[in-house]
Amino acid sequence: MRTVASPHDGALRRDSVDFGAYGAGVRSRRLRLRLLFVCGVLLSAAPAPAFSQALRDTVEVLSVDVRGAQRVPVAIVRSVIATQATGCISAALQPLCWLGMSLDRHYLDARVLTADLLRLRLFYHQRGFREARVDLDTTHVSGGIRILFRIHEGEPVIVTSVEIQGASEIGGGVTGNLPLRAGQPLSMIEFEATRDTLITRLANRGYAAADVLANYEVPASDSRRATVDYQLMTGPLTRFGEVTITGTDRVSPSVVQRMLTFREGDLYSRQALLRSQRNLFGLAVFRHAEIITADPTQGDTVLPVRVQVNEGDLHRIRLGLGLSTADFLNAEGRWVSRNFLGRARRLEVRSRVSNIVAEPLRTLPGFEGCSGIYCDEAGSVAIDFSQPWFFDLQNTFGAGLFIERFTLPGVYVRTSRGGYLSFGRTIGRGAVASIGFRPELTKLESDGDLIFCVNFTVCEEREIDIMRSAHWLAPLAVSLGVDRSNNVFSPTAGYILRLDGEYAARGTGSEFDYVRVIADASQYHDPFRGVVIATRLRPGWARAIGAPGSGLGLHPQKRFFGGGPNSVRGFAQYRLGPKLLAIDDGRVLADTAGHRPGCTPHAINDGTCDVSRLAARAPGEFELRPVGGAVLLEGNVEARFPIWPDRLNGAAFLDVGQVWRSVDELDLRTLAWTPGVGIRYMSPIGPIRVDVGYNPAGAERLDVVTTEVCHRTAADVCADIEPGVTYPLDELGNRRNLRTLPSVMWQPERFQFHFSIGQAF
Repeated sequence: MRTVASPHDGALRRDSVDFGAYGAGVRSRRLRLRLLFVCGVLLSAAPAPAFSQALRDTVEVLSVDVRGAQRVPVAIVRSVIATQATGCISAALQPLCWLGMSLDRHYLDARVLTADLLRLRLFYHQRGFREARVDLDTTHVSGGIRILFRIHEGEPVIVTSVEIQGASEIGGGVTGNLPLRAGQPLSMIEFEATRDTLITRLANRGYAAADVLANYEVPASDSRRATVDYQLMTGPLTRFGEVTITGTDRVSPSVVQRMLTFREGDLYSRQALLRSQRNLFGLAVFRHAEIITADPTQGDTVLPVRVQVNEGDLHRIRLGLGLSTADFLNAEGRWVSRNFLGRARRLEVRSRVSNIVAEPLRTLPGFEGCSGIYCDEAGSVAIDFSQPWFFDLQNTFGAGLFIERFTLPGVYVRTSRGGYLSFGRTIGRGAVASIGFRPELTKLESDGDLIFCVNFTVCEEREIDIMRSAHWLAPLAVSLGVDRSNNVFSPTAGYILRLDGEYAARGTGSEFDYVRVIADASQYHDPFRGVVIATRLRPGWARAIGAPGSGLGLHPQKRFFGGGPNSVRGFAQYRLGPKLLAIDDGRVLADTAGHRPGCTPHAINDGTCDVSRLAARAPGEFELRPVGGAVLLEGNVEARFPIWPDRLNGAAFLDVGQVWRSVDELDLRTLAWTPGVGIRYMSPIGPIRVDVGYNPAGAERLDVVTTEVCHRTAADVCADIEPGVTYPLDELGNRRNLRTLPSVMWQPERFQFHFSIGQAF
């Protein structure tokens, strides 16, 4: 069965409406009312096509297709159509849908289908395609009906000129970069947007009562050409009058006054009102803030302003408990005063503890392994103070103190205490630049001397002792952050940019001299309804420019480590990049029982002991130790899609990255690519995330490091191994000195499981 509905069909003649030229001076709001009135008449009065009388609501819609849309994206055209086809509730339930279950069924509604035809015609008409025709094909098949909208767009009406009268009296900047330009189709949407843009620009220049008369004309002699003109009616210049502030109780009215970007007597600006309102909300002190002016008229030159605020809770306590494969069980607490000592000063006391019950959890599947001091509790306590309006509305002063214990599994445990001073300035919507100074006394702990050797160029006992002691790191830090995303927890549009740099030298009070830069850029967009494509690029670079003693290199705390739930997810936490295998106790290699290599003490101490067989048969005897590097590059692409609306989302991702020891070793051919999938449960505290990453890379060659052995004498003295002497295993001891053995082939784990809270980026 084929039914055609077009402007020439007698059955639908009632919906044919003349959208001809409006006379000069027709205002946009009148145009809106006329269009809405016409739509209402068409949708309510138009009779259904003849075929609709024979169809009942029990006819299932099997498919709805659109063909012929070329100049307008098909996705936008589809959004106009209200008729929907039966489909699967979620892509993840597709196997059940094939069996006829988990289907979201839709049935034919003849009135809705008729309205779809009219909506599509009006949709194209509003965008300048006045000759557009929409044909409807319906095909009855077993079990339902298939619907096809055939669109014949035709040629649009082109704008030949856009004239703006009265702009010369105001000055430049008002008429530039308008939505509607000559050479474009005569879109009523752009026509309206241009008028609104002109009114807004005039309002931001002091013309509070400004209006714009809009007119377009399509000559009868050439129905595909149109001229557009706007007439600016500015009215008198208007200034802000008396400012009245109401609703303040515990917060001083002067705090509200400082957040306003205008003063009594300033030239009126609508943008100033909006910025002021954003500033008030940004204090997080007020539950509601509203800035009200009287409706301007052509005669007003002064507009009084009333600022109405409602104070919120000035103190807040927050407690949280989390679980992740990297930090095990963790907890945090936070107390915030939003009006500390008045004037909207902010004081925050926060504490966090991680690695809670790490010992029993580390044996469970998916959790990161740990041993020794790396399983001990870690955490931090910090006090942060911030002062808004620091000499200027856009400035913020910050200061703080902190004590923390941080664990980098298999590398080091850092204990530090210090403070910071910072000065930040808002430089645009969602953009903040800051400079700060962060001195801290930091000390590294390890379960052996291995970390101090592998991170530096020497392994002498003197240098290792230097590294074991506490040192001051005192960098000057600069940062730039821009957040244009639309959601804190799960953005679907916009982008986030961040750039951080540090410089430390003896002149800043630092015992290690270095420079370090890292950037992070994320972008989000939703090409289809419910589907979000998120991308991220994260490069970093660091270099030591001096050190105490004999050039010990870049401090381990400032090296880059990759891999983990928020990095390249095909690798465990910090396991991406340079690493080595370690057997801290050299006596293990001298054991001749079972599958151990059974090396002589001499072979261990001179570095010729071959451990390849042990690595293949008993990899658990080795510890994989990340070394870190001075260059980092990470990239992520993730598609997020709904599984169960508003509750459960799925994700498919591809992560890429690598860490190199120095710029000289940078080689993009060594980048690691790891795909994976995951699910996210959208909880009130943020997405609870489970990801599984796959590492397709084969075995890699790694160096092996162990400790030298010695002869333990009867006097319990660790004596040197004598050439040609065979020592019983129970007389061998372990020395502090490290020895590098021949490298071996090491097969990484193929699958990595990650469990955490919050999106990966």
